[in-house]
Amino acid sequence: MEDTITFWLDNKISSGLIMAEVGNQILVLYRDKYYVVVGGAALMKGVRPLHYSKTSMPTVWKNALKGILPQIKPAIDSAEDENMPVTISTKKERIDMQKSFTPVSDLPESQLKPTPKKTTTPDAKPVKIAQTVVSALCPYCNHKQDLPFEKGKNGKPFFAACVRCSSEFAVRFVPVTMYQAQVAAFK
Repeated sequence: MEDTITFWLDNKISSGLIMAEVGNQILVLYRDKYYVVVGGAALMKGVRPLHYSKTSMPTVWKNALKGILPQIKPAIDSAEDENMPVTISTKKERIDMQKSFTPVSDLPESQLKPTPKKTTTPDAKPVKIAQTVVSALCPYCNHKQDLPFEKGKNGKPFFAACVRCSSEFAVRFVPVTMYQAQVAAFK
């Protein structure tokens, strides 16, 4: 019979089967998902509990399931044990961790010398709009007419009269790559 453990999972108490242990971390099987439990609570990834499937499980835990445990050296501080399986959520964090464990003797001389940082000051100036008129179709007769941009540049709707059928319609300028006019008919 396999051992069971009760742990906190997503603000509720759950019971699962203990599959493997590495240090103070326990791999628990609960509802066909594997959770890493530390101190009676499942590890979190953001606001969700961190879980693995059989295929997405890290190598350390796959080896632990097979009975191959990592060599754990006695640590000075038990909270910072280097040989504990660490769950890393992003590729950037994995790359940063690999870079941080590179011995200094293995680095070429070019990386040992400090390189000056490039200081770029982005000139984020607002783009001036070269558009002076906006084309609009009359919703009644589909006549295309050009409306002056200055009239509706604040984004609020205004009324315009069609030059062909002399019907009034509402117009609002919408910023896209270029401004477009949205029109609405009313009676």
